[in-house]
Amino acid sequence: MSAEGARNTGLHVTGGTVSVGGNVNAVQHQHHHAAARESLAAADRRAQRPTDIGILTVLAEEMAAVVEMLGRAADHRVEQTYGGRTVHRATLAADGGPVRVVAAQALEPGTHSAASAYQELRRRFAPPLVLLVGIAGGVRADVPVGDVVLADEVIWYDSRRETEDGPRRRGRIQATAPVLRHRINDFLVRHGPVMRPGPDGAFRVHRGPIGSGNAVVTDAGSGIRSWLAEVHEKTLAVETEAAGVAQAFYEEIADDRALRGWMTVRGISDRADRHKGHADHELAARHAALVVERLLPYLRLVEEDR
Repeated sequence: MSAEGARNTGLHVTGGTVSVGGNVNAVQHQHHHAAARESLAAADRRAQRPTDIGILTVLAEEMAAVVEMLGRAADHRVEQTYGGRTVHRATLAADGGPVRVVAAQALEPGTHSAASAYQELRRRFAPPLVLLVGIAGGVRADVPVGDVVLADEVIWYDSRRETEDGPRRRGRIQATAPVLRHRINDFLVRHGPVMRPGPDGAFRVHRGPIGSGNAVVTDAGSGIRSWLAEVHEKTLAVETEAAGVAQAFYEEIADDRALRGWMTVRGISDRADRHKGHADHELAARHAALVVERLLPYLRLVEEDR
């Protein structure tokens, strides 16, 4: 039997008698060498990429919480881009190997600035995953201030047609990439929904949809809140950047096979009503960063074998 025949017999057994001959060991060695080469190729692709995960924030409190988290890494360093944007880089430990993280702050709130910051982060550092981390307003009674939302869907509420009978909204829903939903599943199975970080006391981690658009919601009777409840009764929170990142990701995904996904992690800072203020921004941002710190090791994705 030729080596090719031995290879076919070893890998495609359909029944009958299997004869073990002198070529089997050679074929096994070839298979092992091929697997080793594929593993090395995957490692080379990871090494050639500047970073594994990108983090975007918007507010100063959000960036400070992320910087505090990254500052616990031994190699935390600060750089400046040509355009003046400050970026923080660090390598965090994970079971499958190190996770290289880069974090930057958008110029200002809103979907357009968030999309621009996402594009620059991707262009300069090419992270296959991007996390938008910060605060949001809760719109459900069971999601209080201090809790954290892992958004697996983003509902855009800005698009609308103005009529004499009032606005007619034309929102869209974008789900998080399946690879991230799998990793969130694993994270929640292992950690559960309750986090106990220390002096702040326990808080819960929720998973579900959020609303996003440029309008800031500060009214419990807002038409946006009512519309979101009709579109998806489990909408957990509202914020003003995720829709921009979602669109930027959507427009890029077909052009870059290495791009795997994005998601937003939001600490609840207010109830998106008339009492909305800044008192709990720092608390909510800190809780979001704590969840991200525990989530990051689960986001070290397996490279595709080519």
